[in-house]
Amino acid sequence: MLVVALLLAACGESSDRQALEAMVQASIVETGPGSCLKFSTLHFLESTTGRDGEAAIAECEEENPDPLVDQPDKVDVSSIDVEGDSATALIAFEGSVLDGQKVRNGFVKRNGVWKFDEWQGLVDLDATHLIMEVGRIGMLRANSPHEAENVACWIGRMERMSDTALEDLLFGDGDPPSECTAESNAI
Repeated sequence: MLVVALLLAACGESSDRQALEAMVQASIVETGPGSCLKFSTLHFLESTTGRDGEAAIAECEEENPDPLVDQPDKVDVSSIDVEGDSATALIAFEGSVLDGQKVRNGFVKRNGVWKFDEWQGLVDLDATHLIMEVGRIGMLRANSPHEAENVACWIGRMERMSDTALEDLLFGDGDPPSECTAESNAI
């Protein structure tokens, strides 16, 4: 009986792993306003946008997808650890601003569907490559020479930051460098 129970538990965990990986893969292909709550919890949207409730949803819907920001060409999902209705996984990116980066995320299963729930951070950060990608996208978004100058200022400041400060600035609650103006929406 114990062997049968262990085998059934392993099968359930395997199907959860497959479903989680399929959801992550679908989230890079299926974009647009409807994808915000399809693939993410409100908690995830609030933590990634810095806004609460409907404002977080509205910001996601407004920015998803941004035609100037390319979607990843490919993601590799690994190190999936499922515990009941929660899980963690490591996602490696090819293409997009996160090209060459690995991100650890937390997930929850709601009504039988896996969703992104928590950004847990970058793993083995390639800061130089990330800064170059942010700069490239920032320059594409710049609408004036002043905005392009501001992007260059940000890039210069980011090059001197620790990995932790850089990650906090780009993906957390970090404040922008005070020497650079906050007028630009490019970054």
